[in-house]
Amino acid sequence: MSLTARVSCSMLSCFGEEGPPSLEYIQAKDLFPPKELVKEEENLQVPFTVLQGEGVEFLGRAADALIAISNYRLHIKFKDSVINVPLRMIDSVESRDMFQLHIACKDSKVVRCHFSTFKQCQEWLSRLSRATARPAKPEDLFAFAYHAWCLGLTEEDQHTHLCQPGEHIRCRQEAELARMGFDLQNVWRVSHINSNYKLCPSYP
Repeated sequence: MSLTARVSCSMLSCFGEEGPPSLEYIQAKDLFPPKELVKEEENLQVPFTVLQGEGVEFLGRAADALIAISNYRLHIKFKDSVINVPLRMIDSVESRDMFQLHIACKDSKVVRCHFSTFKQCQEWLSRLSRATARPAKPEDLFAFAYHAWCLGLTEEDQHTHLCQPGEHIRCRQEAELARMGFDLQNVWRVSHINSNYKLCPSYP
């Protein structure tokens, strides 16, 4: 659904019959506006290309790195390496040794980030804890913003094919099954039993 209708309350009663229309159409992406970026230093620049629907919310410096939090990821750029962790991949965040963030991920990886002051470490701990907290509603998940911002874009735009149905989805699935070594001749088979979403309403 590329457009969403929103009723402006009492528009006709306020403006009379000659006033503006009472029905206003907005694009789906307008339901997911990016939050205002909070920079610790005015000259800092976001060090990565954002995805559709992604908005960087916090940008600052750690002791030996540039750190950013968006509605999709935690990004830490060290001198010789870069760490990108999707927020939903983070299992826990805690402060250790006063100046260190200890970030445990759901794939058993651990990310450590050091700060110059205890106050700054606690500030980023608070920010990351809020960003990784359980969403109040499903629409707070990044996937919804991503999909809404992809609507109406052409196929040449970044990753928009992921939001469009078609044969390319099946081809990508088959390529992934082959990569993982599934035996589709004797052991496994692809089933279309859920093509109408009646077996499981939440999985395609």
